[in-house]
Amino acid sequence: MAVVPSDSEISPFDLSRADGKPRFYATTYSKMEMPRRLPLPQRLLWTWTEYQRRHRKRNPAAYSFPASPVRLCSIHGLLNQCMEITGTQYLIAVEVAGAVEFGNTNILNGSQWVAAFEHAIGASDSVICYDFAKKRNFQDTVLVIREGPGVVKIVPRTKLAEYRKAGLVKADSR
Repeated sequence: MAVVPSDSEISPFDLSRADGKPRFYATTYSKMEMPRRLPLPQRLLWTWTEYQRRHRKRNPAAYSFPASPVRLCSIHGLLNQCMEITGTQYLIAVEVAGAVEFGNTNILNGSQWVAAFEHAIGASDSVICYDFAKKRNFQDTVLVIREGPGVVKIVPRTKLAEYRKAGLVKADSR
């Protein structure tokens, strides 16, 4: 499978520019740098806290999001946040380059907020995407495809056939 984590040395975007093949960009957990010159007990605590943050069972209900006005929000940025909340890995087609209008009128817990953002992505009909073969932007509807527990793929509707042909999206999805 052609999945490239966002912190690799060669970006998936550069690879797709070079060969035009479909690829996914994987969401990642935020990185926190340990301050220099911490005493050993604090370094051990820091390391343990980082380990727990990355590997603990998630409790999306523990998060709370206040009401916020509808505005343009980065798909990549907020899907990274969705992964922090739920532990779900999002694989975003490299062509998806835009933002969606998103906001909420009520206070939402983590699960509700993630579901609302996923719905906003799927309901938007004008996400800006980039076609590496034609070297130009285009607008498209983006599909939110659940391919098993803990894995969600985000693919432009017009590129779905290419991702299926490459074996990156199951043939029976959407």
